[in-house]
Amino acid sequence: MEDFVMAGVSVLTGKSHQQTMIHLINEHMTLYGLKVKVYSREDTDYFPGGYHYHMNKPWMREFLKGNKEDPYIFHMCWTENKHNKLLFLRQMGEWYVQDTCIGSTVKEILGSKTTTQLDGTCCSAEPLISCHYRDKPSKHSCKDSPSIDKNAKSFW
Repeated sequence: MEDFVMAGVSVLTGKSHQQTMIHLINEHMTLYGLKVKVYSREDTDYFPGGYHYHMNKPWMREFLKGNKEDPYIFHMCWTENKHNKLLFLRQMGEWYVQDTCIGSTVKEILGSKTTTQLDGTCCSAEPLISCHYRDKPSKHSCKDSPSIDKNAKSFW
């Protein structure tokens, strides 16, 4: 972790943490014998990502119908920016953070409360679902929403 923090210039210069992380993982494999498991993007239901979301509509339809295992994490890579990642995760029914907590510090969220627990304030027990784009995967049909991609058809 310290190596990654020290590589901040590389992250800022490359405008991405991924290349820096790959470099550090390769270095640690060579120097320290770190063993790394790399999942094929097609072969894992437990760690899907932006590839599945943007490029594999049949997989996404099955996932959203509940016909896939619940993933450990859905990494929204292959997505242009943080704003779209948030909208896409909401639309998929994979977002559980209240709006009041997004972009806020702990002090701003809790104010004068004596607790440091954010779960009751920020976390929802149920997914916070909203439609944004008809042409992107969604838990519910978003056919009345605009499309984000030019001339794209509705996902459903």
